[in-house]
Amino acid sequence: MNKTTLTVILMLLVSTIVVSQSQKSENNLEHIKTLQDSTAFLNSVRNLEQLVNEGQLDSATNLANALINVGIAIGYTNGLGQAYIEKGRLHQKYRRDIASNRNFEHAIYYFQKSNNVDGLAKVYSTRFIIERGKGNFEKASDYLLHAKLYREQLQDSIGLTNIYNNLGIMYNELKNVKAAETYYLKSIELRKQLNLDELGLVMNNLALLYTENGDLFKAHDLVSEALVINKKDKDFKHIAQSYSIMAKIALYQKEYKTAKKYYDTTLCVASQTNFKILAINAQQQLGIVALKERAFEKAEELLRIARKGFAEVNAQPLLLKNYQYSFKLDSTKGDLLRAISWQQKYQELLDKRMSDLASKKVEKTKAQYEAELEQLKLIEEQRQSEQETRAKLFKFRLIAYSAVAAVLLISVFLMILIKNKNERQRLIRKLDNSNKVKNKLFSIIAHDLKNEINGLDGTLKLLKENAISEKEFKEIIPFLSNGTHQTSILLHNLLNWSKSQLKELNANPVYFDITEVINEKFTFFERKAREKEIKLINKLEPTPIYADKDMFGIVAQNLIANAIKFCNPGDSIALLSLDRENHYEICFQDTGVGIKPAYIDKLFAEDTFTTPGTQNETGTGLGLKICKELIELNQGKIEVQSEPGTGSTFCISLPKAA
Repeated sequence: MNKTTLTVILMLLVSTIVVSQSQKSENNLEHIKTLQDSTAFLNSVRNLEQLVNEGQLDSATNLANALINVGIAIGYTNGLGQAYIEKGRLHQKYRRDIASNRNFEHAIYYFQKSNNVDGLAKVYSTRFIIERGKGNFEKASDYLLHAKLYREQLQDSIGLTNIYNNLGIMYNELKNVKAAETYYLKSIELRKQLNLDELGLVMNNLALLYTENGDLFKAHDLVSEALVINKKDKDFKHIAQSYSIMAKIALYQKEYKTAKKYYDTTLCVASQTNFKILAINAQQQLGIVALKERAFEKAEELLRIARKGFAEVNAQPLLLKNYQYSFKLDSTKGDLLRAISWQQKYQELLDKRMSDLASKKVEKTKAQYEAELEQLKLIEEQRQSEQETRAKLFKFRLIAYSAVAAVLLISVFLMILIKNKNERQRLIRKLDNSNKVKNKLFSIIAHDLKNEINGLDGTLKLLKENAISEKEFKEIIPFLSNGTHQTSILLHNLLNWSKSQLKELNANPVYFDITEVINEKFTFFERKAREKEIKLINKLEPTPIYADKDMFGIVAQNLIANAIKFCNPGDSIALLSLDRENHYEICFQDTGVGIKPAYIDKLFAEDTFTTPGTQNETGTGLGLKICKELIELNQGKIEVQSEPGTGSTFCISLPKAA
């Protein structure tokens, strides 16, 4: 007997068994006449559950309706609750949310009527699984809390261990760290008491929670214990996860050699399982370790391999992170143009993802309502069929009710369509704003940066070709210095602005005295101020603050450069600090041309705003915007006071050092 013949015989045998079981279930229903036949009823419910799981929805629909009719006839409330759970799951397969929820409410009603606490726990657990699959974590958590109460009434320790772990996962998704930790600990304690499986899984979950929230010592102790348990259980998937968590802890502690060792182990173990995403992510993290160690070529190769893997499995969120890391790599290497190309790829993928999500949401909503309309149509047809045997008066009343229902349904459907249309328009506006940001960046690079570099290049060519004398060259050196100075500031602002668009700006606050930063900046700007005959005055007292030192340096540089730009010969720029209760106020005062009242509100706005300086110096309008972002990242604020002709004062507030 050949292989094909054997396959056909097996398929026929399976089909015969399924049909016979279905017929047997339906035939058994004919013999259920009293509550004494409850065993046969529950056997049919189990057959119904199997049909739903296997996707045989038409057969499941017929059996569910037959069971409910029999259950009502014999008054079997507990059995009706079981049947309505399966009918709720059945409607969920058809994406009929309204009908599904209605059947779950029927199940709750009959379980309460029969005082079946286990059934109530089951129906809420089922609803939790459905809402979690949809990403509705708040609703899923609410259903799971109901299930927990009923499992506690039953003193069902085994059921509670799973519920506690799932509550930990849900609260972690909802960013409620304290609640997530509480439920993970409860699940771990119960599993230890009962000696249950998957203890290492829950411990990994809690260790990851600790890691992501900075409690690295707790995380290390816990994941080390989880690794021993997972090895004992030969659970390779969660062994790989334990090593991945240990690697992340080492990476946060800047122990790069240790992190590399653990990520190598993660890659090795995960490659032996079907946990492909973890293996690819381990390669990406190895690339980050190489970047930290400044092994740029190795980092670039690992990120490229990971990028290819994420693209193959369509893991867009991880691919977006890959673009961020590639941006960071090329920024660190000083390859600004390539870094900007990664930003562009990041934005394009993010825009596409947002667009796809919006389209899927619209399609899903439309499909759900079409399914509901189809279900309501079937109900309506059945009702009309039953009413045909009645008097004309009832028939006319049915038609009237149907017309009202149709109008209401059409109204609801139109409202949904209008809402979805508005949502799409909002997303389109968001995409337009993103395009404007990209266009702004490329415009600055193409115009301002290009002009400064071309001017410097042209002058050097004239000198090389002896087209100008050495004396003439010395006369234009101040102008070249000014251009180079402006280009340096422009590059710093462009890079920080690009990072802000990718959400790469993160403050790393330390304790330091701002006087050392200001002294460096005064030295940096001394020649520029001397060329414009502007006096720099440092009135700062020792001012210890708690902030990101590099970010403060960027803010100080931009504010001093801005003050020089708008001062005339003979003006002055003074710095002083004021001691407040919980913070220092650092003020940059100049006696320059001042700012018109109409312009003050535009300084920190989303749309960039700039005006030429006293010697026609140009700018991008990014400097003050970046200052505001950096100060706010350090829990501070920036304010400005100015009057035309008398000067301007920019004051920034930053927390005191403890």
